Amino acid sequence: MHRRLIIILLVGFAQLPVTHSFSAQDHVLGSSNLTSVDEFQAAATGLNRDDMPGAALFKSNCLYCHNGSVRKAPHQQWLELMSPRNLHQALDEGVMAAQTKHLSQDQKQHIVSYLTFGVEQDDLSSLDAPRCSKSQIDFHTASLPPENNWGHDTSRYADAASAGLSADNIDKLRLKWAYAYPGANRARSQPAVGWGSVFVGSQDGTILALDLDTGCERWRFQASAEVRTGIVLSNGADGQPKVFFGDILAKAYALDALTGQVIWRSRIDDHPSATLTGTPALSNGTLYVPVSSLEVIPAADPSYPCCTFRGKVVALNAQRGTEVWTAWAIDAAPTLQQTTEAGTAVYGPSGAPVWSSPLVDEKRGLIYVGTGENYSSPANTSSDAIHAFSLKDGRRKWSRQTLGKDAWNVACMMEGNPNCPDEHGPDMDFGASVILIESEGDAGAVLVAGQKSGMV
Repeated sequence: MHRRLIIILLVGFAQLPVTHSFSAQDHVLGSSNLTSVDEFQAAATGLNRDDMPGAALFKSNCLYCHNGSVRKAPHQQWLELMSPRNLHQALDEGVMAAQTKHLSQDQKQHIVSYLTFGVEQDDLSSLDAPRCSKSQIDFHTASLPPENNWGHDTSRYADAASAGLSADNIDKLRLKWAYAYPGANRARSQPAVGWGSVFVGSQDGTILALDLDTGCERWRFQASAEVRTGIVLSNGADGQPKVFFGDILAKAYALDALTGQVIWRSRIDDHPSATLTGTPALSNGTLYVPVSSLEVIPAADPSYPCCTFRGKVVALNAQRGTEVWTAWAIDAAPTLQQTTEAGTAVYGPSGAPVWSSPLVDEKRGLIYVGTGENYSSPANTSSDAIHAFSLKDGRRKWSRQTLGKDAWNVACMMEGNPNCPDEHGPDMDFGASVILIESEGDAGAVLVAGQKSGMV
């Protein structure tokens, strides 16, 4: 059976009809007495799920968090909508890798089979975008992308005129084409447009270059894991157009934009829970990569020594992928602080991940980022803060904490879990990028940042 798909729609002042469309096929099941998704799918496949080997494995290893007890963990019924490929990625190298490292590959396969009602692998070949014809395969090299990063520029500020939309023309928007991500249940990577193409990442780690006019596929590249960051394009100081992005295994990439071939790839952080969620920022030949982590998840295990990750920004030479400097949100590496009642070591200060894209301020020679909460006690002044680092060497110039004593991990969502820090949250990260507004007069420049607390 096909898993559900996330659809990306591109709209514009279209002169062409829709070139690719997907129609839903009706499925009729004889019984009218089925009352849940589980019953419907089990009846459709003729399976007795309770007898499957994965039933007991899921119950003993997964059910507690995925039955609603942990509010941020997706419910079992949502997991059942995922494709086998994406479930395997989550268990082997994604957000659940730490929780399943004690399981064999056969045991993980049993869990996947249980969740997918016996479907062993994806059957999605018919859903791929058509390859571009000879007349469509060439990139429009004269149609250069603006050298100002994804989302207009890293200041994040754009006036209404930049959009080209107004009350007078908004009703003229029409669907031009659509692309369905095979086997996906989410789409996080924001697309970028250049050289007559749309570049976008996906849940299974595929990077696609699609023709802007028709949506046909010019090339694809397979990253090592899900791509959550947006795509950054560069015309290239050396004349070679480039595509930059990062994946959830904390690997950054540079590809040839016209061929999809790898120019360089680099593991940005060797911490097992490190990940890249914020879109890198490109400025004057340097790629600034924010680093966050998923260590709050394995911290839910009372035997896990929490926590050792600390957020950072890494400056890379955009041509070669080599490190120029690293700016840490927390200056010193976490040290042993105490031992829990379960006998587990607690390390700190930790956390302060950088979830979002940095703001590059060339005028002042600074780069700004917001951070998340500490993961363990003690909480320090680096969490829930705005930091300004030197573009030249990464040294911290100033920081401003807006909420103190915020230490949290997933253990805090479980009653009596000793890995929950004494501060017990409230987990109020800066999850979005900082905005720079240049004001006239005495006010000067203003930084605007939104926090999960709802405060700006």
